[in-house]
Amino acid sequence: GHKYYAGIHGVAAPPAHYQRPGALSPSQNRLQANPILAAILPMNDEMALGAVEAIRAAGLQSTVKTIGIDGGADAVKAVKDGTLVATIAQQSKLMGSESIANAVKVAKGGSVAADQPVDVIVINSSNVDQYLK
Repeated sequence: GHKYYAGIHGVAAPPAHYQRPGALSPSQNRLQANPILAAILPMNDEMALGAVEAIRAAGLQSTVKTIGIDGGADAVKAVKDGTLVATIAQQSKLMGSESIANAVKVAKGGSVAADQPVDVIVINSSNVDQYLK
């Protein structure tokens, strides 16, 4: 198990190249090989939506949960539909504007902290309506 989450074990999956179709087969294979799989956590929304297709095809929508990362329009719709638990929006516009402001500061002789954290937004059933486009 994980040192912070007793009883949780990770299952590796082959690369899906951040694409929806690429995530379908690896997700199907993991679902077949791990009958007690509880969740799939891909590293972007497209792979999460591919995993959702595999979960639906296996009839496991009620037991296997998925979260995406990016806050993309299709993922937000899937959160609204209940097929994704959540999508994590990384606020890329804010990252960009902060980067430019810091670059200007350094160019003028100033300094900035090595770490520049930017909060993420968890889009789930409680707030999805404000992110629908």
